[in-house]
Amino acid sequence: MELTLPAASSPGQDPSAVWSLQLQLLELAEGVLGPRDGSRVMHQPVFADAGPNIRNTPSLDGAFAELSRSAEAYWPTAVYELAHETVHLLNPLPGNGNWLSEGIAVAFSDHAQRCHGMEPQKVGMASYRRAQELVSELPPDPLTAARRIRNACGSLEIATRCILEKLFPSVDPTILAQLCEPFERDWAK
Repeated sequence: MELTLPAASSPGQDPSAVWSLQLQLLELAEGVLGPRDGSRVMHQPVFADAGPNIRNTPSLDGAFAELSRSAEAYWPTAVYELAHETVHLLNPLPGNGNWLSEGIAVAFSDHAQRCHGMEPQKVGMASYRRAQELVSELPPDPLTAARRIRNACGSLEIATRCILEKLFPSVDPTILAQLCEPFERDWAK
């Protein structure tokens, strides 16, 4: 699936193009990772000082992506961040995710950028690089493995070591255990 971007505007100047991008990325994510939890409403992405992340609605009946101010001005960053957050929007749970969900989100961001004909951005934070390294151990590749995991337990965030050991018996159990641990963001590069 080739994704399309507007030629002239910046993301912050074109909310309808950002929404269109969100829907394209959702279609791509569902095609690769399986369907989104339809019981939750997905809202229009916004740009925020605290982005990128997802924000759940107060009643937990919906969620949306908050993108960074850098993404507000530059389409490649918007694609990268929104693709990452789209993985979390498939099953938007409150709280922090695990190493598995963060690694798959990084892998999907790379995939989405390639679909846009972009060179994938280099992962800045060490913790996200580590998450990407961990999911790269899942056969046959991280995105195919993620779909298997979501088929088995519904959400990457609730995967357990036991489930992962059954799905991937050839992978080092210590890697599988770390994938299920709560993700700890490392703000250092």
